[in-house]
Amino acid sequence: MSEVPVDASTLINFLILDRVDLLGSLTEFDFRVPVEVAGEILDETQRKHLDAGLASGSLGEIRLSSPAELATYARLRERLGRGESASLALAHHRGLHVACDDGEAMRVADELLGPGRVLNTPGLLLLSITEGHLSVEEADAAKALLERNRFTMAFGSFMQLIVTPRKE
Repeated sequence: MSEVPVDASTLINFLILDRVDLLGSLTEFDFRVPVEVAGEILDETQRKHLDAGLASGSLGEIRLSSPAELATYARLRERLGRGESASLALAHHRGLHVACDDGEAMRVADELLGPGRVLNTPGLLLLSITEGHLSVEEADAAKALLERNRFTMAFGSFMQLIVTPRKE
């Protein structure tokens, strides 16, 4: 199981949904919240959901620790916020994926980590469907709730993303 630093943009989506348990249920990844990201969660309800996710083990904590991580963090802070910078510095130096939905941070992640290393909310919800933790209907309801909270996805339904094997 690979650790994944999670940025506030993705974390807040799952906090809005009150579904950090989905992050904890994904078999391939172990989602970790950098202390810089935790400090960005200011909404009282979201903070309660975060604390519950940490207490249940659905999420873990992670800290910048090496001089190289701290140097990269400082360099990234010139372009990005605290949470994005911490998540990307950790992912870069530890060879990890990163969970992020922020457009600029995703562009920096592609430069710093290489393509295919960013996990985003739609992809994590789709993975939750394929692993059997969420139905398409539940994912579409989550999509609708997130859209009411200003996070849009460029497709109508998760059913459009489900790949079914062709019969030959």
